[in-house]
Amino acid sequence: MNNVDMSDWGLPSRTNYPYDAPSAIELIQAVEECITDEIVPGSDGSTKWKLRIAANALKIAVREIEGRAFHQDGLQAILTDLGAVDMPDLSEKIKAGDYDERFEMLQEKLLAIVAMKLEVANPRHFK
Repeated sequence: MNNVDMSDWGLPSRTNYPYDAPSAIELIQAVEECITDEIVPGSDGSTKWKLRIAANALKIAVREIEGRAFHQDGLQAILTDLGAVDMPDLSEKIKAGDYDERFEMLQEKLLAIVAMKLEVANPRHFK
């Protein structure tokens, strides 16, 4: 007899520390797939439309979770470049005219923020 423990070989790998499998993303994706693949095809009218909205919302949630750190770092870099502490501060600076002489630079940075949001909300926009 060997000393290899095979009791968990059939389980998903444990990479979601400190939690067990499935991860939050995997759970959300499983619900989205169930809605899309099993429930929507048998639905019609407003129920089908509402289910498609729910499935899309779950896809957005996954993209937010997956991209949060990257987008937070990107937003912080933009805010730093603009000399703003946070989004409300940036808004106040724009209203106060702080960027009137640097409008093109402001526009470029704001477009980058919008692009980050669209990557999460509707990545098909870029295709």
